Amino acid sequence: MQKVTITQQLSDLLPYQIEIGDNPDHIGGEGKIFFSLDNRYVVKIYNQPGPDKKNLLENVIKLGKNLGEDAHLLAWPLGIVDKLDAEDCLGCVGLKVPSSHVNLTKLIYTRNEAIKQIQQGRNWLDYLKIARSIAAAVRTIHGKGMAHADLHWKNFLVDISTGEAILIDLDGLVVKGFLPPQVKGVRGFIAPEVEMGLAKPSEATDRHSAAVLILWTLLFRNVMEPQICYDAEDDNNDGILGYGEKACFSEHPSDRRNWPPSIGLPLIRQGFPSFKMLTPKLQELTEKTLIDGLHDAKKRPQVWQWEKALAEAQDVTICCSHCEQSFIYPYWIHPAPRRHCPFCGTSVRSPRPVVLELLEEKTKGIYLPTRSIVLDRDRPLFVDTIERSQIPPFNRDGLPILGRTIWDANKSIHCLISENGTAWQLLTAGSGIIKCGKSVELRRGLVLYFSDAKRLLRVVE
Repeated sequence: MQKVTITQQLSDLLPYQIEIGDNPDHIGGEGKIFFSLDNRYVVKIYNQPGPDKKNLLENVIKLGKNLGEDAHLLAWPLGIVDKLDAEDCLGCVGLKVPSSHVNLTKLIYTRNEAIKQIQQGRNWLDYLKIARSIAAAVRTIHGKGMAHADLHWKNFLVDISTGEAILIDLDGLVVKGFLPPQVKGVRGFIAPEVEMGLAKPSEATDRHSAAVLILWTLLFRNVMEPQICYDAEDDNNDGILGYGEKACFSEHPSDRRNWPPSIGLPLIRQGFPSFKMLTPKLQELTEKTLIDGLHDAKKRPQVWQWEKALAEAQDVTICCSHCEQSFIYPYWIHPAPRRHCPFCGTSVRSPRPVVLELLEEKTKGIYLPTRSIVLDRDRPLFVDTIERSQIPPFNRDGLPILGRTIWDANKSIHCLISENGTAWQLLTAGSGIIKCGKSVELRRGLVLYFSDAKRLLRVVE
């Protein structure tokens, strides 16, 4: 047993001393990781800290104040370790992430690992939530003017049952003009300009790394992985070229160098999921980041845009009638019989889900589409859906329901039953009031009005 002494505490709840074991629980490039004997804290002892490391740590700890409502997604350093037993050292200490969280590599490292997880009952919707949680964690530090500089799958611990992802290794944060980069990152996630030595890690390079990680979580592969060798005699130079100067998005429409075999075929038939299985907005963000912004950091979307698109994607997922796997309903593909489950390949058969648009008032009397939602049989419509400027909450457990979708087999049409006390008004496709307990047929062109302060709902198909 060893004791570590802690100074520069962010929280008064952190003890002055913590007991750790004699042997590290993990060994990394920067140092050794220990868990406290009471299993509450994690301690990192640096191997060879630079002369400015302690000062940098002090500044990082100060930045941990007032992180906002998503602070739980960040494993922030809470104090500095300056003694290991009686000997001087340098390290940091933070709260131990719950044991329910595992390293993201265990879930998405390879396609085969992902297939095994799915065969064991994992739902793709869980991965969508993890991707959203990753984006929320990164957005939180970016919103405070910080960059992580080392975003990759080993620096996220996730709870697959809830979708929560916690960002770790925050002792090397970057703040322009205040905290310089201390690491370069992990190959495969590093932005091309950093790989080529033309720039240092920053918020702009984080945007590339976050996009690669989000897409890896959703598609179970690195969408930037080179498929050809650029230097057979030097592996490091081959990597610099493949992820730097010669970097190319794997589904680039006009450059097929990195197209993997079997792209777009169903996952369980040994296919590689395509980014085309994602919503149009997520596809757009992918292209803006990894095609337009690949070598032009200014064109890369901010991480909050990914978070918003990922949240909205939750409302267009359906369950496959064959493999029972959740996936994004490809409502943008026409004709409708071409819509398939990306996991088993089964066509989405009739009765197909109802596609609706949410319309939001931008100026007096002028409503514009804000996003799409999909309603299948027995699917609830939650009250948050019609609230202006709202994105779907991470968890809807316990939230009030506005209505519920049923299939009327006699009329061969989906209907929406009101389960809310406020009456709805039909603006098109007839007129009338829908009171609580009554239903409305969801026919193309129907527009539902709820109140002046709410969104409108329009049936697209």
